[in-house]
Amino acid sequence: MEACRKILFSGTTRRLLAHQRVITLNRPVATSEVLSQVPALAEDPDEETVPEAKIKEVHKSSENTLCITFTDRTKCLFNSTWLRDSCKCQACIDPSTQEKRLNSASIDVNIQPLSWDVDSNADRLEIYWPQAARKPPHASTYTAEWLHQFATMFQPKEAAAPVEPIPHHTEITDESYTNTRSSVILWNRDEIEENPPEIEYEEFMESRVGLKKMLKNVCKFGISILRGVPVNEHQIKTVARRMGYIRETGYGKTYDLKYNPDPRTHLSYTGLEFGHHTDLAYRERAPGVQLLHCLKSADPATVRENAGGKSFFVDGFYVAQWLRYNYPSHFNLLSSIPVTFSFLDSQRDRWFRESWPVISVDHLGKLKDIHYSPFSMRPPLLPQDEVAAYYEALRTFANRAEQSTLQYSFYLTPGDLVVLNNRRILHGRTSYDPTKVERHLKGCYMDLDEIRSLYEKMRKDDHL
Repeated sequence: MEACRKILFSGTTRRLLAHQRVITLNRPVATSEVLSQVPALAEDPDEETVPEAKIKEVHKSSENTLCITFTDRTKCLFNSTWLRDSCKCQACIDPSTQEKRLNSASIDVNIQPLSWDVDSNADRLEIYWPQAARKPPHASTYTAEWLHQFATMFQPKEAAAPVEPIPHHTEITDESYTNTRSSVILWNRDEIEENPPEIEYEEFMESRVGLKKMLKNVCKFGISILRGVPVNEHQIKTVARRMGYIRETGYGKTYDLKYNPDPRTHLSYTGLEFGHHTDLAYRERAPGVQLLHCLKSADPATVRENAGGKSFFVDGFYVAQWLRYNYPSHFNLLSSIPVTFSFLDSQRDRWFRESWPVISVDHLGKLKDIHYSPFSMRPPLLPQDEVAAYYEALRTFANRAEQSTLQYSFYLTPGDLVVLNNRRILHGRTSYDPTKVERHLKGCYMDLDEIRSLYEKMRKDDHL
């Protein structure tokens, strides 16, 4: 059994494990340790029974720092400038748009509270701030729940490893920082085949449940397959517009993937094997979502394996997390060293170039993006004594991604439409004989945040 079978990057799992930092993995973690610390948990935060922390004490620990102690023995240090900037009153935040009215750059970096007060229920802190001459003090109110969400981030250094375990753990739940209504589930072949992320076209187009199911699949698993999509070249636009907006690229709003005998053509338009990759890593921002609609293909029931052209998909986050657990030094190299991806658009005679690490993480170490394209990835510009280690890390990543136990593979048939997270899912196809197979896919791109924001709204509307 492998370490990274299923890991939720938000929701209850992260709340329970936030203090140990198991999920974000800011330290090497052995496989057995990870297995022992990741219980089978539901996503619903209502399942937690630990009482909310209250404010126990507030005192000034330095000229511009307030130390807040909570009833669960957590201590947090809050910078005064940061607290003033975090005020959510109507004078500082527009209640309709949530846009800031307070300009962060206008705050005095040496600002200090005039006074503060904790209400009788110990769940609200009110701070009074100085303002310009002849203006009354500005009042800011912070709930204990809001303050406590920053517990693991703002703890004093001496409290980072308490002798006794703290029973209440939190994640940042402020919607202006975090989408708390979406989690990521890692998968391998057996797990995805056991419960394939498939939806019927009619259900997707005609019901709210079907739309939500599609968004959930893309947000959680990184992939969803529509079955029974009408076979015409314009249908892909209808599917995309059901979820958001098409992102136009140099290929246009949509593009065609089919055999082209021109020897100068891109690999994807040949019958040669098209290995694991993510699309357009050479653009200043690789598209977040790719749609591929099968219009023509060989019938696998008649041609079977002889004709080829079988599609495959791999969870790049699964591979990256496996690498982090088993080869932490390899993971550090692939997540810290940017490499150049470049592509010559021969039809327009222009180059595109951009640099990314193969594995991108956010400031907390959480997996964010995968950029992997052997066709456009250039040799890394490294000192000679660092080259071998990088190539060994890259080889380990690639070998793991190509293992059969990770491949979700099948023949696309006319009417199938795949929607995938292009900065997570590696995809490709086997070689095929263009004399036996007429293969035609219609493609387009979307922005991932369109999908995520709609799914977040639908879950919020459903009170989940």
